Amino acid sequence: MNTEPIYELRERLRAAAMAGTSLLSEDFRLKRAYEMFRPLEAASPVFAKVGQLTGKLTEPGCQNPQGALLDALSLVDAVLCTLGTVEVTGEIEFDGILRTEENAGSLIVNAPYSILKELLEALTTSGSGHYGYVCDMHEHHPELFRDYRVKHTLVQALGASYSELADNVEQWLIEDGDRTILPALYKDFDPKGKKEMVRRVRVVGELVGAEANDFYVRMLADAEKEVRTELIRALRYEPGNVSLLFDLTKTEKGKNKDKVFELLAAIQAEEVNEFFKEQAKKKPENVLKYLRNSTTAWAAELMIGVFNNMFEKLDTVDSASEKEKKELSRRLQDFVRAMFGKGGAQICDCYRKLLTQKNKINALFKETWQESKNPYERDVLLYGALTPPQFWYKTKDMDIEAALGKFLHHSVMVNPEPNLKALALELYQNENSGKTNAKFLSAAVAVKISNDENFVDWLEEQVTEKVLLVKKRSNERLMAVIEAVNYILWDRKENCYHFCANYVDGDPEDFYRYQSGYEGIYGFEPCSVRKHIKLTYAKELIGWLLRQETSQQHERVLVQLAPLNDEALCKEVGEYFYQRILGASMNDRNRLTYDLKQCGWKDCRGLGVDAVKSNPSISAGNLYGWLTILPGEKDAVMEEMRTICSMVRSGELKAKQLKLEELENYMDRWYHT
Repeated sequence: MNTEPIYELRERLRAAAMAGTSLLSEDFRLKRAYEMFRPLEAASPVFAKVGQLTGKLTEPGCQNPQGALLDALSLVDAVLCTLGTVEVTGEIEFDGILRTEENAGSLIVNAPYSILKELLEALTTSGSGHYGYVCDMHEHHPELFRDYRVKHTLVQALGASYSELADNVEQWLIEDGDRTILPALYKDFDPKGKKEMVRRVRVVGELVGAEANDFYVRMLADAEKEVRTELIRALRYEPGNVSLLFDLTKTEKGKNKDKVFELLAAIQAEEVNEFFKEQAKKKPENVLKYLRNSTTAWAAELMIGVFNNMFEKLDTVDSASEKEKKELSRRLQDFVRAMFGKGGAQICDCYRKLLTQKNKINALFKETWQESKNPYERDVLLYGALTPPQFWYKTKDMDIEAALGKFLHHSVMVNPEPNLKALALELYQNENSGKTNAKFLSAAVAVKISNDENFVDWLEEQVTEKVLLVKKRSNERLMAVIEAVNYILWDRKENCYHFCANYVDGDPEDFYRYQSGYEGIYGFEPCSVRKHIKLTYAKELIGWLLRQETSQQHERVLVQLAPLNDEALCKEVGEYFYQRILGASMNDRNRLTYDLKQCGWKDCRGLGVDAVKSNPSISAGNLYGWLTILPGEKDAVMEEMRTICSMVRSGELKAKQLKLEELENYMDRWYHT
């Protein structure tokens, strides 16, 4: 049989996909290829189906040309996979994935077309259950998402009406790191578009960074609203954009203008330094806002003049008017927030000087502080500059000492320069009083992490206090240690540790987008601050944490630190969570089961039976919801469900409210989904 027509048809279908479906009715080359193929339709039912799908495309009244084109191209590719023959000597190893010669990054997964078709439909159409189905497929069959047909459909799904699905798709594309998807991201990009285009820019930025600078600049010319903001943000990848950013300070307004200033503040260049010096003469309060997240040397120097002027006013604060007190209070808070990431001897002196006036400053805060109406820029001194991916610690009061402890901790992690590290240990050890200061313990732990020390024995000493000569564990100090370690996450893709965090006062969009964390541990979105950490003694640290008093925060840190490339250590952490699940309430089980799975645990035997035994009034719906998140394959989960049903029917397990037929129906539908 002459198969040349089907190869020609495949080429014309691919060309049509690149050109766009609006030109299908005028594509005479596709029509000619279809006519050449038609004699093959009688050869087999599958060829007849190819002809039927292609025929729809050539009809002027085709209602869904995009879907028809995708179906036709997918089926033609599947047919060609079955037509080829290869002869080689020796044994052949096949991992189930075909790598196309023309692009090593594009893959064709050896999976039934029916499964791929259902996945593609779930990604491109709205409907009940689509989100759960797609997420379940990504968790249990990630290999399908490496298929180039699925990847290109993922680009379309960036505009899904269900925002949670679109957000997940964005992160999956970033995680995959496949640069061959770039043409699809660039194609039909609309600089005046909506959230889909914002997600495209973010994916491009994460994949290639500065390499796409021409694209950012070109699209910026006509960009509007959120897309414009994201394109401006992408200019940060290319250091050579300084001149363009200077120009944008004159043309942008509102949030976009603030973003331009923030990007400039992150650039270590003399021309930028001179620019901000001039700005500081006009509106120093604005400069402090723009310097909040800068770690440049010139930013630290520029702040010293602002500090000296402000600090002098503390001497006369008692006789100041209410308005003057509020202004000084606001300026102090702005300055402390801007201290984040700044190093050098002069900045360290600012810490010391502020502490000498801590009583006067705390009294000023107590008298003047009120929560801002803007939830993204309030409580800065209560939280610090950064929040960890999972949970954060809020001080009880507006305490300048606690606030400086937080900012020093965060600064050491992003800018571990010698002056800051020495200051952290100095303020924690507090040689003047002869006692350690728990408010600076997190900063001291950050120094140990930065130095890559084996500090487990030191930790044991720090969390233990002597009360009437009796050693007692200090919960305050233990939580300070957990707070410091809580920013360290295992990156399962790169097999290393990262410091990960989010800015407290970021844009509202970033605040919520980044709150759920970083995809190295929990399947979260990337954090706004990310830095490689060398944690040579992770095993010792995890072992120490396993011996500490149980708390939800402590357990989340354990999961974050579990290195998935160390099977023995992960098994040890998993065993801890397995034992914690036994006898737990259903509310705790959901959280602990999720933690257990993140440690790579695969065995669910006994967990379902224990759930019913510990919660005898459990309903079929609640038990079903929990069983479906158990670790292991679906067959193992179904076996656990059957064991439960058998034991309940025999009377060995008491569960009066558990309707077994209802449970079996739920689980059967789940199994076959």
